[in-house]
Amino acid sequence: MYQTIIFIDLDGTLMLNPFETAVWPVIIGELVQKTGQPSSTIIQMIEDENAARQLDDSVSPIVAMDMDDVSNTVAKQLGVTLSANVIDLVLANAASHSSVIDYAHEALQELTAPHRALIVATKGLARYQLPVLHALGLAKHFTAILTPDTHSGLKKHRHFFGDWADRGNLRIMVGDLYEDDVLYPGGHGFKTLWKPASSLIPASLRPYDPFSRGQYYPYLAHQTHSADAILLSLHELPAAVTYLEQHPT
Repeated sequence: MYQTIIFIDLDGTLMLNPFETAVWPVIIGELVQKTGQPSSTIIQMIEDENAARQLDDSVSPIVAMDMDDVSNTVAKQLGVTLSANVIDLVLANAASHSSVIDYAHEALQELTAPHRALIVATKGLARYQLPVLHALGLAKHFTAILTPDTHSGLKKHRHFFGDWADRGNLRIMVGDLYEDDVLYPGGHGFKTLWKPASSLIPASLRPYDPFSRGQYYPYLAHQTHSADAILLSLHELPAAVTYLEQHPT
């Protein structure tokens, strides 16, 4: 039925979730108060715990991305008990501390067509992502939503994408993180449209078209798979998808 399957990341690509403004400040603030450790130390401990879980294939993807469990584990390492709860903070702040990134609704509307399926592909657990998706009115645009707890995987795992990765003649991944949205999907055979942070795009490349940016970007040594295109903003997304459909090779 579908000729084009478009997998789209959420955080940093389509929306800003409440973690940075309303979740982590509460969690980290409580741990700072109870331990006397600087916030930078606690932030690093949380990031390291989450990263280590994602890299360890013996850890289930659900546990890897369970930020309540990550936070409680760090609290235990610091010798305290955490009373604040990540999921409760997400639910309380999904509407008031989340926002849609530039042109997201319009881009998704432009991409909507009978021959395309728009699929959320996020490593955030459904219980953290769905409340925000619904609060921002983004859920209505998608055919399916893939998360670690619905598909028992991360983007580095081919099975995370389920049979959606086999349904279309063209499979495209759109996202903001190199490893999750370029390296791993590119290794699965997907076309990749990378929308990195603005600071990562050299000024000299900005006048170029997205596909030339992908070709001439100064990739780092560990960035072994080039993006097919690099987007300055979501304004460029519909045209980039159309171009790939018209030039599949």
